[in-house]
Amino acid sequence: MKVLFALCCSLMICTSLYSQNGTLAGRILDGKTNTPMAGVTVSIAADKSKASDLEGRYLFNLPAGTYSISFRSVGYNTKTISDVVVKANSTEELNIVMEQQAQEMAGVVVTASSRRESVASMLTLQRNNAAISDGISIEAIRKSPDRNIGEVLKRVSGTSIQDDKFVVVRGLSDRYNVALINGALLPSTEPDRRAFSFDIVPSNLIDNILINKTASPDLPGDFSGGIVQVMTKDIPFRNFFNVQVGGSYNSISTGKHFDIGLLEATDYLGFDNGTRALPGKFPSRRRYLSYNADATADRRIAASRLMRNNYGSRYDGNALPGLNFQANWGGRKELNNGGTLGAVLALIYRNSQSIQFNERRDYQTPDKTELTPGNLFFNYRDTQYSFNTNIGVLANFAYKKGNTKIVLKNIVNRLFENNNLVRSGTNYDNQQIVNANAAIAVEKSLISSQLEGEHLLSNRNDRLRWNVNYGLTMRNQPDYRVLPYAKSLSEENNKAEPMKIVLRDTYRFWSELLENAFGANVNYSIPVTFGGQKQTFKAGGFAQYKVRDFSTRIFRYEQASATLNPALPSLPPTKIFNDGNIYREGFVLGEITNNTDKYDATSGLYAGYAMIDGRIAEKLRAVYGVRVEAFNFNVNTADFSGQAVSVNRNYLDVLPSLNLTYNLTAKSNLRFSASRTVSRPEFREVANFAYFDFVRNAQLKGNTDLKRSQNTNLDLRFETYAKAGEVISGSVFYKHFKNPIEQVVVNGSTPSNLLLSYTNPNAATTYGVEVELRKNLGFVGASWMENLMFNLNAAYMKSKVDFNETSNPFDPNRPLQGLSPWLFNAGLQYALPENKVTFSALVNRIGQRIAAVGFQGYPDIYENGRTVVDVQTAVKVLKGKGEVKLNLSDLLNQRAVFYQNVDPNDSRAYNKGTDRVQYSFLYGRNISVGFTYNFQ
Repeated sequence: MKVLFALCCSLMICTSLYSQNGTLAGRILDGKTNTPMAGVTVSIAADKSKASDLEGRYLFNLPAGTYSISFRSVGYNTKTISDVVVKANSTEELNIVMEQQAQEMAGVVVTASSRRESVASMLTLQRNNAAISDGISIEAIRKSPDRNIGEVLKRVSGTSIQDDKFVVVRGLSDRYNVALINGALLPSTEPDRRAFSFDIVPSNLIDNILINKTASPDLPGDFSGGIVQVMTKDIPFRNFFNVQVGGSYNSISTGKHFDIGLLEATDYLGFDNGTRALPGKFPSRRRYLSYNADATADRRIAASRLMRNNYGSRYDGNALPGLNFQANWGGRKELNNGGTLGAVLALIYRNSQSIQFNERRDYQTPDKTELTPGNLFFNYRDTQYSFNTNIGVLANFAYKKGNTKIVLKNIVNRLFENNNLVRSGTNYDNQQIVNANAAIAVEKSLISSQLEGEHLLSNRNDRLRWNVNYGLTMRNQPDYRVLPYAKSLSEENNKAEPMKIVLRDTYRFWSELLENAFGANVNYSIPVTFGGQKQTFKAGGFAQYKVRDFSTRIFRYEQASATLNPALPSLPPTKIFNDGNIYREGFVLGEITNNTDKYDATSGLYAGYAMIDGRIAEKLRAVYGVRVEAFNFNVNTADFSGQAVSVNRNYLDVLPSLNLTYNLTAKSNLRFSASRTVSRPEFREVANFAYFDFVRNAQLKGNTDLKRSQNTNLDLRFETYAKAGEVISGSVFYKHFKNPIEQVVVNGSTPSNLLLSYTNPNAATTYGVEVELRKNLGFVGASWMENLMFNLNAAYMKSKVDFNETSNPFDPNRPLQGLSPWLFNAGLQYALPENKVTFSALVNRIGQRIAAVGFQGYPDIYENGRTVVDVQTAVKVLKGKGEVKLNLSDLLNQRAVFYQNVDPNDSRAYNKGTDRVQYSFLYGRNISVGFTYNFQ
C-alpha cells in the first residue's frame, strides 16, 4: 500500500508539469492489418523526433501553436500531416495509418491535413476489423443517458438487455454469450443462471466496448451470440481529475411512502451491519437438528431467541431521489530512464430507491382467459420496494519502457440490494384471502485483478502478450424472510375475523456463495510472408480454474408444543416473533434445510490455438485457425436422503473458425464467417438444489443430466463506410444448436408447486438479418445539420426447436427460449463545435421472447417488448471545465408484461384481448441531473 501511495503522490505532483503546454499524441497502425507499428520515426522538427513505442503510440509536450509532423518507417510511404493545432492545457489526438510501400512508389511522400488524416484513420480502423463485430465508442456513451454497461449495450446493433442487466445478442439469451474484461473471463454474478450482471460496471469506467459476433481462434469458444469485450482505461495521454455528482427523480417512486421493511444506516454504504446475519452463537445444522429428539423444545426455544425479529415495517419514510457520485483521476510521468509511469483511479457511488406496483396471476386451465374464481388459481397485487447501493473502484497502474509494457488492472465492485415485497389478494385454490410479505437482501461483491504484459521481441514485430488474473465473486443472501397471513375467503367481509399467520410458509433463509477463479493466458505473434503477402501467425494458450462453494440454512416457525396461545397468530409482523412469544405455548424455529441445499464445485478450462491473420490476395484478408478446448467440471451435492450426488463432465472440443474480408472498394467490405462453438452448463444449472422464489411463487432446480450445446455459426455481411463514424451494413446469419440449453417449467408443475429447471432439446436453429445505418445529415443541405448524426440498427430473427421424445411442448412451433424475433434501436445526436452543447434522443424496442418454456397443459410464458425513449442534453459551462447533463429516461413508461399465449396457432405477440397476463408492472419515468467539473 505504501508503494501505491507513493506512486499516486508522484503522479499527482507531475500533473502541474504538463499544464503549461499542450499535448500532441496518437497511435500509428498498419493500414492493412490494423496492428500497431513500433519504431516509426515521428518528427516535428529536426531536433524533435521520437520513435513510436510497442503499442504504436507517440506523445509530444509542446507549446501552443500550429505544427507539421512527419512519420517514417522502412517499407512504408512517408506521411506528412500539416495544420496540426495544439492548444494549451488540452490534448490533440492524431491517429495515423501507414500504407505499405509499393516498389513503383518508392520515395513517395503522402501529405494530408490533420482533419483529413483523422477521418481517414477512423475509416481504416472500421474497415479493417478482423471479425464481424459491433461496438460503441466512449464518445457515444457520453452522449447517452446510460449509467452502466447494461444500459449501454442495448444501443449496440443486434443487442438487447434482459432484466436491465443481462445481455442478449442476436436474440440469444444471456447464457449463449461470454464477457471479457481486459482480456480475462468474467465470472457469472448470478447463482441461478449463466450470466454476468453488466449493471454493476458504471459506463464511465470503461474505455470502449466491442461485441464480436463471430468466432476467432484467439477468443473463448464458449459462446454463440457474442463475446462482449470491455476495456478499462490505461495510461492516459494527459493528466486529468474530474468529479461528477448527480441526482434523479422517478415518477412513481420518489417522495412516495417507502415501506422497505428494515433499513440500516450501513445499507447506504453497501454493507449489512450484522442485523440480518445469522447469529454467531446459533447452533450448527447438525446440532440444531439433534434438538428434535428432546422431550421438550426448550433447547430449540433458547436458540430461537438468538434470532432477531426483523419482520414487519421498521422504516418510516419516503423514497429519496437517486444519488450518484464519481471521482476520476489519471496521471502520467516520464521517467529519467526513458520509461513512462501511468495510473487511472476511479471511485463511484450510486444509490437508488424505487417502487413497483405489480399485478400477478396464475390460472387453473390451460386455455381460458377469464378473470373469474373458477379460472384463476390466484390473483395478487404486489408492491415491491427496492433499495440499491453500488460502490465501485477502478485502479489501473502501468509502466512502459522501450519494447515492454506491464499493467496491473483492478476492479472492485460492491452491490447491496434490499427488497421488500408486500402482497395482498386471493388464493382461489386454498379459498383464502392473503396478506404476505417477503424481505430479500442480497450482497454481491466482485474483485477482478489482472497483471498483464506486452513485449516487442525483435525488429520483425514479434510480440508476446501474457496475462495472469484472479477473480473473486461473492453473493450472500442474509435473512430472506417470508411472512404470510391469511383467512378464509368466506370471511372476506367479516372485519371481526382477523388475518392469522400461516406458520408452514414463514421462511427464513440464509445463503452464501463464494467463487474463486484463477486464470492465465499467453499469446505470441510473428509476421510471416506467404505468396508475397504479409501475414501474422499467432498462437497461444489459456487456462482457468474455478472453485465454488454454496451453502444455505433454511428455517420456518412452528408451534413449540401442542398448545398454542390463541392470541399469538394474529399479532402484527413487528411483534409476532418477539422473544416473549418464543416459549412453550408460543413459537419456535424449525430447521428445514435439506441435504440438497448446498453444493461445492470445481472446473478447469484449458485451451490452445493457432491462427493466421493476413491477406491471401491484394483485396482478400483471411483470419483462420483452430482452437482446442479441454473442459472438466465436478459438482458435488446430495439427494434428500443424504446420498451423495456427483456430476462430472469432461469435454474436448475442436473449434475451427474462418473469417474472410473482401475489399470491394476502399470503403466497402464483404465479410463471411464460419465457426464451431460450444455453450456449457454452469454449476448451478446441474446442481441438485431447489431455490424458492417467493416473487414468482416458484422453485428453481438444477438438472444433473444437462449437456453442453454444440453450435455451428455462419455469417455474411456487407458494409460500407462513406465517412468517419458513418456506416451502412447488412448481415444475414444462421446458427444450428445441438442440445441447446433452455429454462423450462417442469412437466407436471402446478401454480401451487411451479418448478423451473433446465433441459436440452435435441436441436434448434435460428437465422436472421441485421441492418445498421449511421449517417451524418449534413448532406441535406442546411449547414446546422452537419452537426446532426442519425443512427439506426435493427434485426429480424426466426428459430425452430427440434424436440426429443420426452418433450411435451405446449407449442411445438415455438422459438428458442430467450429469442426475440426482432429488435430496433434508433437515435439522433446533435453537437455544436467542440461539443459545447450536445443533444441526443434514443429509442429502443425488442419483440416478445419466451421467459420460461411451458408444457402441454401449461402455456409458455412470454415477456412482451417495451418501447423505451431516452433524451439527454449536455451543456459545457465554466469556460468548458464544467458540464451539466439533463437526462429524461423511459419517457413512454410502457408497462412490462409477462403473459401466456394460450392459442399456439395465434400470433405470439401480446394481444390484450386474447392473451392472459401472468404479471405486469411499470418502471416509471426518470429525470436526472448531473454536473461534472474537470479540475485539469
